[in-house]
Amino acid sequence: MAYQDIAIAILFLIFVLLILWLFRKKPPLKYKRVNNIFTASEKRFYRVLQEVVGDRYVIFAKVRVADVLLPISTKDRSRWRSAFNKVACKHFDYVLCDHDLRILAAIELDDPSHNKKDRQERDIFLEWACKSARFPLIRIKTAKHYDIGDLRRRLQSMGG
Repeated sequence: MAYQDIAIAILFLIFVLLILWLFRKKPPLKYKRVNNIFTASEKRFYRVLQEVVGDRYVIFAKVRVADVLLPISTKDRSRWRSAFNKVACKHFDYVLCDHDLRILAAIELDDPSHNKKDRQERDIFLEWACKSARFPLIRIKTAKHYDIGDLRRRLQSMGG
């Protein structure tokens, strides 16, 4: 019987040590620096966009959607939080502001990744969110070259 008690105690100790090992505090992951804020196509479009808007607007890049669109207020905090979470981790490629930094419009640069199902669902949601907020969202397909006049017209047609 003594051997059984010792064996049970050893098994219990092994179990406790295993649990402690599984739930041990892990050191935080380190981070690495990203060298470029833009991909090559985003940088190319940014330069074209700068040419189009000149000093008329201020261009911001990779702006969090939640800094531009917020759910309307409601007494149902969990519903508001759920709606906020849908925009909190998304970003617009570019946001145009006037010189008082009032937000005027967002621009999404659609590269081939926007053909994927999850990106299409994201795009449909963003289109709806912008429409519900009466906020202009301009979609531009990536290209090797952009028509400056066409971009200027598209910005003007949305009130920009």
